[in-house]
Amino acid sequence: MRIQFGTLLADIGFINLPADYQVKGKKKENLDGWFSDNSKPFNFYSNHSAVVKAILCAGLYPNVAATEQGIAGAALGRVKLTNSSESKSYPVWYDGRREVHIHPSSINSSLKACQHSFLVFLEKVETNKVFLRDTTIISPFCILLFGGSINIQHQTGLVMIDQWLKLTAPAQTAVLFKELRSALHSLLKDLIRKPELFSYSTIRSSLLIMLMDFAAVGRYPTNRNASLEFITHISFLNWVFT
Repeated sequence: MRIQFGTLLADIGFINLPADYQVKGKKKENLDGWFSDNSKPFNFYSNHSAVVKAILCAGLYPNVAATEQGIAGAALGRVKLTNSSESKSYPVWYDGRREVHIHPSSINSSLKACQHSFLVFLEKVETNKVFLRDTTIISPFCILLFGGSINIQHQTGLVMIDQWLKLTAPAQTAVLFKELRSALHSLLKDLIRKPELFSYSTIRSSLLIMLMDFAAVGRYPTNRNASLEFITHISFLNWVFT
């Protein structure tokens, strides 16, 4: 998966492959060590799990599951809930239609409790049960940034994603994240069209600051200064790409 992802980034100009690979046409397998080199600039944040999880959410969505706490009330009626879920000693997950299970080979299969009510997965297989493979627990902020359509319910403080996932957030914060998502999409579209822009440290820094400080680390902006800083980052990205 690392080689596939890396070569895709190279194809759109985000990464420059080694010169000898480009000239001699070396096999892709030989790039694994190069892509995993932590000294490379594209691996600078590879040890920041929050950023990695946000990227996984962006790439795997809508392959998402949620516990009952992360499912909207209206959607609960369409989901076949497990009657004994409250008595179980582990989280019960649903894919929007039915109960699903983390595959025993996954490191998350033995979890007794989860910090968040959402996960993304690479593959879904069905035998005697429906199993999810290659799962990653993600924060609500990942879904706010990289999930589906957002419906903000201002009076109740709830945010609906794709009409079945439920998040709790102050209305002002939810609106800010919606604006941030729009700015991120514009940023990525322009970077794909003009990959040379990716070398601008100010753009890269502003993007990562937002992801790490407000989206991926597990907290909303809780005071006026933080909210103003959040708005400043969004305004900067909108100014650069308009």
